[in-house]
Amino acid sequence: MRKLIAMTFGLLLTASGFAFAQGVVLQLPAEDQSRITSMLGPGVVGNALPSNTITDASIYFPLKERAVTYQVTSGPRAGNSESSEFAKVRRPGGRMAWRFNLSRSLTGFISQAMDGGIIMPAVSDPGEGVIVVTTPANPFVLQGMKPGESRSFSQQVAVNYLDNPSQQDYSGSLTGTYTYLGTFQVTVPAGTFPAVLFRAKSQGKVGPANTVDTTYTFFAPQVGLVAMIMQEDVTAFWLFHIDSSTGRVLKSK
Repeated sequence: MRKLIAMTFGLLLTASGFAFAQGVVLQLPAEDQSRITSMLGPGVVGNALPSNTITDASIYFPLKERAVTYQVTSGPRAGNSESSEFAKVRRPGGRMAWRFNLSRSLTGFISQAMDGGIIMPAVSDPGEGVIVVTTPANPFVLQGMKPGESRSFSQQVAVNYLDNPSQQDYSGSLTGTYTYLGTFQVTVPAGTFPAVLFRAKSQGKVGPANTVDTTYTFFAPQVGLVAMIMQEDVTAFWLFHIDSSTGRVLKSK
């Protein structure tokens, strides 16, 4: 009898340990599901999968040079393909920094925080000759986040024209929340991946515009950004608050 009890207890421990190792399963809120489907298309986001704490952010956005292609799923250029490059940029003292083409018109500058998280301190729109610097930096993949966790942030924002970088043309502040919504099966032209989903909500005033924005980013382990919904036009959004949100999915890697 004791042997049977011990075996049963051992099985329970094994089962509970397995469940713990697999993480928690979070369902996507209806409002987020509706927005994502309308921007990325039906069938892109599938079943909810077990989620775990982000213990190594670089797994979800590998810091290595590569070129990928995204397919635009919504916005004026829906159906088009866009090449995107993730490249190292040189800095004094051997410090590593990176640039990443978020779209045809936007380039994000990426760095690794002291705790290992991936952050984006600035975004430029070369076509409009504008750069937006946020202090502290925009969260991209934050270290140590637990499934379902939200972190609040408060930022100072500076918008400068590149033809006169010494003059700060517009500035303002934002507040918001960055939430780890869970892990989902994501199917895009490049394949099917288990991808962690982050939502960033922000609001504030920059220059003449009151801004309200929600972005979504899906990151697959060892692959990187496999789907996203974010602003396309820095000038339109930050200075005039024209919604230029666009969806993109990974086409090839």
